[in-house]
Amino acid sequence: MTLRFEVSCPDGLCPGWSIILKGETPAEASKFEINFLCDRDDRIAFHLNPCFTESDIICNSYMANHWGQEERCSSFPLGIEEPFQIEIYSDNDNFHVYIDETKVMQYKHRVEDLKTITKVQVVNDVNISSLEMTKKHFY
Repeated sequence: MTLRFEVSCPDGLCPGWSIILKGETPAEASKFEINFLCDRDDRIAFHLNPCFTESDIICNSYMANHWGQEERCSSFPLGIEEPFQIEIYSDNDNFHVYIDETKVMQYKHRVEDLKTITKVQVVNDVNISSLEMTKKHFY
């Protein structure tokens, strides 16, 4: 795992925050990950994994020392060496994932206390041009 970016938000990232990642995947890319981490333990509240070898976007959560049920999106609008924008917006119930301003999936929160989600990390095969965190009004 190669850490590309990590940011902490001690007051919590959810609900109402939007994370916008702009970047490009290198020629040898197989996958990258965006993880929303909890502050007090090793829980991953939200794991987004665009997997180029399978042309799938895999989402999951890591809680109580094991991965939950995967959710997959077979719509795969990402290309090798092509620029992209991924926005992940959290409301009270779900994470909403947009790629290049098109909604590709919705993932129900599996963590009860959303304020414990305090860190975002980006790992593996991605070149990041920018990452923006903004507080939004609910849609």
